[in-house]
Amino acid sequence: MALNLDYVYPKKAEALKVAGQQFVKKNSSEALCFQNAIILPFRAFKDTDVVAGRGGVVDSQGIYVETSSTKARVNGAYEVTECKFIDKKVVYCGYFNKAWGHFLTEVVSRLWYVLRNDDSIDSYVFIVEEGEDKSFSGNYLEFLKLLGVDNKVEIINKPTKYSEVVVPEDGLVYEEYYTEEFKKMYEYINKKGLEQYNGPKYDKVFFSKRKCVISIISNLNEKFVDKFFEKNGYKIFYPEKLSLIETIGIMQNAKYFCALSSSLAHNQLFGHADQTMISIEKQAFYNPYQIFVANITGCECVFIDACRSIFTVCAAGPFIFDYTYYLDKYVKDNNMIPGKPMSEFKFRRIFKKYLAYYFDLNIQFPPDYMYMQHIIDMTREAYNDTVQNKKVFKLSFYNRVMIKLKKLKLKYFG
Repeated sequence: MALNLDYVYPKKAEALKVAGQQFVKKNSSEALCFQNAIILPFRAFKDTDVVAGRGGVVDSQGIYVETSSTKARVNGAYEVTECKFIDKKVVYCGYFNKAWGHFLTEVVSRLWYVLRNDDSIDSYVFIVEEGEDKSFSGNYLEFLKLLGVDNKVEIINKPTKYSEVVVPEDGLVYEEYYTEEFKKMYEYINKKGLEQYNGPKYDKVFFSKRKCVISIISNLNEKFVDKFFEKNGYKIFYPEKLSLIETIGIMQNAKYFCALSSSLAHNQLFGHADQTMISIEKQAFYNPYQIFVANITGCECVFIDACRSIFTVCAAGPFIFDYTYYLDKYVKDNNMIPGKPMSEFKFRRIFKKYLAYYFDLNIQFPPDYMYMQHIIDMTREAYNDTVQNKKVFKLSFYNRVMIKLKKLKLKYFG
């Protein structure tokens, strides 16, 4: 992997570099087998610090199998009064989170075991929240078809005991490592998908979110980003309108792949080592998953800060895109057609939407990671740049007078 950090804020560049060094490759993965083990769908508990809750595998002695946990997502057992028994040998695959980026990284993390061609396996079992009803469809199902296990996958929402449960080690663990087997799984899927693709080839591709309804609210001025890269020779795609085979074919044939830092950019896993991945950053701090993905594929990854930061926001946004100093620097270094920063008039319009959307999208307390010192430092750095570039405008004389009059009214008349 080659990280190009010339086009992001200095503190962010430092943090990205460290994250890239800490995420390492393991050469082998293990799989443990348990007799008469219980698979638990996850159940939310207030006393746990994981996102989903408790769940996983408990052995015949009632001891929780630590290998079945998913870092920061699912961990720990709970008491079971009754469960059905199924005489099958199954592979425990972890929890099914129907979010494309997490699916490509954590959810399929144990499916590397499929490539061991173990004919004794009856089913590959995923868990969801207890009582929840979910199924594989669309590109989620197509992924399983390319791997050859679509007819052997089960999703359980009740505690279930199996005669044998194989628990493969995670092929990817957040912020820690990925395994050679996990990488080979994607190489296998990409090969299968490319064999079936007969569509056109494009040298430069850009994956856009503009056809997603939520994106209209969370990604402000995103149209500028699409138009800018289209003007510079990139073919625009909307991934939700592509089949997985089309996605693989497009990615495998592209020399340059560009997307907003999000689930869109995680499609790099369907790319190749000779590709240049361009991650358009949308907030002050970075999405660590993009470092993982670039590390796994071994491509060159360029990060570009093309956003304006005002408030600290979580992954929901909202975000404001603009033609920043760093995007302009990338343009000059690569002989591209330049863009134009937002006018003050346009920024005022965007800012009004930003304020309205901010309170709609941030109705819960922010996650505690947003108060980690290195994230605070990155946020302050990006905010200062926004102010210095006059993107936070001053009040007009009229508005200053009106505010003063309102204060006087409250003071003297209540």
